[in-house]
Amino acid sequence: MKKVMMTVFKIVLILIAVVVVGVVALILFALHKESNYYKYTEAVGEIEQKYTAFGDKEVSCQEYDANDDVIGKYAVWYPSELESSNTQYPVVIFANGTGSTSSTYKPFLTYLSSWGFISVGNDDENTRTGASLEEMIKFLIAENEKKDSIFYHKIDLDNIGIAGHSQGGPAVFNMVTNQEHGSMVKALYAASATSSYHTMVMADGWEYDISRVNIPTFLTAGTGSWDAGNATSKEQVTDDKNGVAQGICPLWSLQENYSLLPETVDKVIARKKNVDHGDSYKQFDGYMTAWFVYHLQGDTEAGKAFAIGGELSANSLYQDVQTNINE
Repeated sequence: MKKVMMTVFKIVLILIAVVVVGVVALILFALHKESNYYKYTEAVGEIEQKYTAFGDKEVSCQEYDANDDVIGKYAVWYPSELESSNTQYPVVIFANGTGSTSSTYKPFLTYLSSWGFISVGNDDENTRTGASLEEMIKFLIAENEKKDSIFYHKIDLDNIGIAGHSQGGPAVFNMVTNQEHGSMVKALYAASATSSYHTMVMADGWEYDISRVNIPTFLTAGTGSWDAGNATSKEQVTDDKNGVAQGICPLWSLQENYSLLPETVDKVIARKKNVDHGDSYKQFDGYMTAWFVYHLQGDTEAGKAFAIGGELSANSLYQDVQTNINE
């Protein structure tokens, strides 16, 4: 009997060990996948594939105390070569989604900097007014003039882009239309920007007037249920009893924002199939990067992806593409 019990005990221990090893392996793989998400992002277009991959620059990061309880800190990712270079680098400042901080987007902003950008985030978890983005630009202006800063005269303040995810959508719209240094921003990107239905319901600084945005604007979302919902217009109210759900960034919202943007600016909207709200900013990173490479680094080849009849419009992974850009 003792031998049987010992055998059973050993088998149980082995099974527990196997389970523990399996769980640890899954956790390590999940962490690896999160840090290297771009390796697992589906891309089929030539330009999309090029810019979905990690760029050719090593990346470093510096953090600065913002001396502000809301903003917390400024996290700045940049090409490592900047420290020994006399070159100026274009900038992309990033607006967090609700409840998120710069650490949430660390792999994403590291990846972006590998393409030659200074990428800046902060720890504001409620970015909607654009106020913390305004403070980021002030911070960059100051660092560019500090002789003891590694960024002294290395920040290209004539080429600033702005990007946001979820609540960060209203944030970037409000930054460029309502904040003092909004006119310094040259190009805009928003992933799954909160729709005007939700901003109307929540009020309290969520509202935005995208018709006043006067710079190149690229807006994206996924077709998953959190983004898309099933409501087909702003007038439909979320009603669980009747099965009506307003998504965070449904098709009607993208189309509404596209129509409200001035015809005088380059504007593009697109949805990626089988992508939902939480991952939308990562799933579009190839075309987002191409957008900023085009507008902030002057690469016209990257810009061809967004032309009428161009790569994005023909890409089988996307739908509902609209653009007013002529090749």
